[in-house]
Amino acid sequence: MRSYLKNGVCLFLSFVLLFSAFGGMTAAANAKAEKAACSGQILTFEEVRGAVVNLFYRFIDLFRKTKDADLPKPAPLPDKTAPAGEIPVVDPSVPAVQTETWRAFEIVFESDKEYADPFSDVTLDLVLIGGGRQYTIPCFWDGGSVWKARAACPSAGTWYYKTVCSDESDAGLQGKTGVIECADYAGDLDVYRHGFPTTGAGEKYFTYADGTPFFYLGDTHWSLGDETADMVREIVAKRASQGFTVWQSEPIGEKFELTDGVSEADLEGFRAYDEKFEIIAEAGLTHANAEFFYPSGMQSLIEKHGGYVDTTVAGVLNGKKTTARELSDEARSYLEALSRYWVARYGAYPVMWMLGQEVDNDFYWGDASHPEWNALNNPYKLVAEYIETYDAYQHPLSAHQEYSGATAAYGNGGGRAEKLTVYNGNAAPSAFRDVSAHTFYAAQWSPSKTGPYDADVVKDYWYNSQGKPAIDYEGQYCYLWTKNFGARMQGWTAYLNGLYGYGWGGHDTWSYLNTYDENNDSDDGVDRITAEEKQAATWRDSLEYPSSYQVGYMRSFLEDGSWWELIPRFDNKAYFVPARDVYSVFASNRDNSEIVLYFYSFTDPSAAERANTTQKGGIATGTVGNLTPRAEYRYQWFDPISGEYGGEGTFRASALGTYYLGEKPTDADWAIRITPA
Repeated sequence: MRSYLKNGVCLFLSFVLLFSAFGGMTAAANAKAEKAACSGQILTFEEVRGAVVNLFYRFIDLFRKTKDADLPKPAPLPDKTAPAGEIPVVDPSVPAVQTETWRAFEIVFESDKEYADPFSDVTLDLVLIGGGRQYTIPCFWDGGSVWKARAACPSAGTWYYKTVCSDESDAGLQGKTGVIECADYAGDLDVYRHGFPTTGAGEKYFTYADGTPFFYLGDTHWSLGDETADMVREIVAKRASQGFTVWQSEPIGEKFELTDGVSEADLEGFRAYDEKFEIIAEAGLTHANAEFFYPSGMQSLIEKHGGYVDTTVAGVLNGKKTTARELSDEARSYLEALSRYWVARYGAYPVMWMLGQEVDNDFYWGDASHPEWNALNNPYKLVAEYIETYDAYQHPLSAHQEYSGATAAYGNGGGRAEKLTVYNGNAAPSAFRDVSAHTFYAAQWSPSKTGPYDADVVKDYWYNSQGKPAIDYEGQYCYLWTKNFGARMQGWTAYLNGLYGYGWGGHDTWSYLNTYDENNDSDDGVDRITAEEKQAATWRDSLEYPSSYQVGYMRSFLEDGSWWELIPRFDNKAYFVPARDVYSVFASNRDNSEIVLYFYSFTDPSAAERANTTQKGGIATGTVGNLTPRAEYRYQWFDPISGEYGGEGTFRASALGTYYLGEKPTDADWAIRITPA
């Protein structure tokens, strides 16, 4: 309490000094006032205004219960691997597998028996032993009598394996042994140098397995099933060169039908899908893939496997107590087998599991395609649990959410009783909050391009996400609902608001050959996208949209600093007071020694077709606060359009710990980094 009083008195005296200084300024003196870059003096009206507002909010901050940096810390994920068991006696006639760390390899086994339904009648596991640990990895049937194990070794050295088959009498599958000689990865791809991305460190951002921060920059491909391998190869090479690290996909157009088993007819489609997974992995991208089929396929699966039973699960939906019928045991068993198969086929690659399409909280609830499926009995919750059971590498897992006005991390639209501050009040809470396998949130947020963004949405994910990472998984797509300004702006606003990941998307690669909304004009407030432009777009056009390069520039700028230590300051004017008609995003590290600002207010036609603010707002900035009084700082301007730094210098903070930044280099959107000199 004494410290509060002391700080409050100091701030009160600062107000007195400020108002005195402001009252003594004549209009003529104010018109002439030009400060030297390092004077540390407060001279102009805008500086005085900014300092007054800044100090007022700093005073308020002393008594706020919630601090920007105060977050629930999730416990790091438990290590699911077991201590190494007894090393098996190895068949010397079996050649050793040669591989490198974190690279997927295959071992092929051949059954001695015939099964009527290999997918359902038998299971096979590979027990991988090495590095003091033991991993149990499911294998998959790949046609005829062939079974395959796909695995990756997390550390160099000699590894051993043995197989365990549910049919112990099958000598071709049971008790097979061998050696794997694993060398350190010798290439330059980060995903193999540092290991698979994970949420296991318990941070608000993804890390690689060795703890190195992972910068999530995704390219969106909902119709991966319709894309050819050559097309994927060309696109992934371009995206890797542009700085993308993630390939986001849905299995629309898949050439397999999985609602009633895996048959020989499905395997050709799976092998085509395998090739795409391999291409993506070989380029060093992590594949955030949705499992199995579009959610309409889930309802078909349920109907074919016993549907729902009379037992119920109880809960609260839209503020009302309600119940929902549970899935039959047959449907549960089949979902588990299918989840196991998917993990077996793709779990050895650098992947993230993304459940369904808008299944959280449930965009499809009430649709005629599944009237009995809601947030309480959502079958994707079961899929999450089954994937967790069989995924030896503990890849990150999330559920594709609805747009941010409908589904939040917490919100209060579902009437939940948790004692959390409500920010996004009209949105329902995530149905996956308490699912143990759910390790990050995939928001669908499109911030305003023509005014201050909705800080309540991002505050909800920052404060109420149980400490889990959150990303902006799906915003407005370039040349479908926005153009280059909007597409790059969404990335900056995501990262500087604590959504440590951004999924860019371009027409016609976000969903290849999809004509969705192509017959309508769209307008994001600054750019108009005509139906003719949408219809004319090709997938190769998408490779060259300027914003697909510009989000890579953003990544380079943020990686020049310590982006993972930045804390979003949202609309807290204790840290930054924007000038009139200025739209901006502010983030800084814990002690405010690295500050990053992005100004998305502009009038420059190079930014977009129409200005989103007045001429003054297009060049103005605002007042930075919480600086060390009279300390010297260095600043660097960065052009998000060209990817080049556009000027640097030093300044001295005022005696009150504030500084007015003056004008931007031009009236387009700009970023600035401020650090101690």
